[in-house]
Amino acid sequence: MAPVASRTSISALLALILSLSLSTAASQAQDSQPVIDAAAPAKNEIVNTETKAPVAKSKNSSESFAPDNQESKSRSKGKAVRRGNAPCLSWVDTEQPVQAVIVCVHGLGLHNGTYDAFGKRMSKLGYAVYAIDVRGFGSWMAAQGREKVDFDGCMDDVKGTLKVVHRAHPGLPVFLLGESMGGAIALRACALFPELVDGLISSVPAGDRFKQGQAKLSVAFHLLAAPNQPFDIGTSVIKQATAKPELRDSWGNNPLSRLKVSANELIQFQNFMNQNHKWAVLIKDRPVLFVQGCDDKLVRPEGTVELFNRLATRDRQMELIPKAEHLIFEEAQFTDREVEIVNKWLLSHLSSTKIAPEVEKKIGASESGVQGSR
Repeated sequence: MAPVASRTSISALLALILSLSLSTAASQAQDSQPVIDAAAPAKNEIVNTETKAPVAKSKNSSESFAPDNQESKSRSKGKAVRRGNAPCLSWVDTEQPVQAVIVCVHGLGLHNGTYDAFGKRMSKLGYAVYAIDVRGFGSWMAAQGREKVDFDGCMDDVKGTLKVVHRAHPGLPVFLLGESMGGAIALRACALFPELVDGLISSVPAGDRFKQGQAKLSVAFHLLAAPNQPFDIGTSVIKQATAKPELRDSWGNNPLSRLKVSANELIQFQNFMNQNHKWAVLIKDRPVLFVQGCDDKLVRPEGTVELFNRLATRDRQMELIPKAEHLIFEEAQFTDREVEIVNKWLLSHLSSTKIAPEVEKKIGASESGVQGSR
C-alpha cells in the first residue's frame, strides 16, 4: 500500500502546484482587465440543425503574404514570415463579385492552411477569405525570436490584419471567424476592436474540455521538470478531436502542425481561454454566430452553450451540429449544411453592417497623420 499512497501524494502535490500557478496568473490577468458590465441580452436563438493585401491573381487560388514590406530572412515550408506581421493566406475568386470579407483564425496546434478548403468554397460564394497564423504556430515556428506562443502579439496581429483588409476591400463588411483556440481569439478581438469587426463566427470557443484533470496533471509534472521544454500534447489532442484515421494522419504528419508545446505555453493558453466569459459580456452590438459539434470529444458542448449565454449582444445565434466532431471549418470537415448556415447568416447581416465606411475614414485619417509627421 505504501507505493500507492506515495504516488497519490505526488499526484496531489503536482496538481496543487499547477492550480496555484494558474490561480496566480489568472488573478494577475483579472486585475488588468476592465470592469465587466454583465448586462443580460434581450433575445437569442439556439438552433439544432440536422446536418495590404494582394488579391489572388487566378480564379479561386490561394496566396501567401503578410501585409508589410519588411520581409524576414526566415521562410518555412514555402510560406514567408515577415517581421511584425502575421503570415496570411488569401482566397479570392476573381470571377465572383466580392460582397464581404472573412478573416479566419485557426485552433491550437494548427495553422492557416487548414482553412484552404473552406476558403476556396466561400470564395465561390463571393467572399474574400483570409487566414492568419497565430504566434507560435504555422510559419511562426521558423521565425527566430517569435516562435513561442504569444497571445498579446497575436491580438496585435489580428488588429493589424483587420485594418489591412478594410483598406484592401473598401466599403465591404469584415467578419471574423475562428475555431477552438481561434474561436476564443476571434471572440476577444471582437470585444477589443468592435470598430473593425462587423460580425463574429466562433466555432467551439469554450475552454471547458474533456479530460482536463489528466491534462493538468501532465502539465504540472512538466512544469516541475522542465517548464520551457516542449513535450508532446498533439497526439492526445488529435485523438480526442477526431476518430477519423485519415484526419488524424493528415493533422499529425503535417510539418506545419505543432504537436509539442511547453508547460509554460500551455498555462498561457489555458489562462487565455479562462478569460472567455469576461470578453463575451463586452460584445454588445455585434452579431454573433456560435457553432458547436454535438460529437465533440475535446470541448464540452455545455461549455460553449454557457459561453454563448454570456454574450451581451441581442443578435446572437447558436448552431448545434449533429454528428460533427471538434473541427468543423478546418481541414475540410464542413459539409454543405455548415456552408449553408454560414452563408445564410452572413447574407442576413450584410445590409445591417454600418462600420466599414467609418473604419476606412478613420484608417485614412490615421495614415495621413502619420505621413504628415514624417
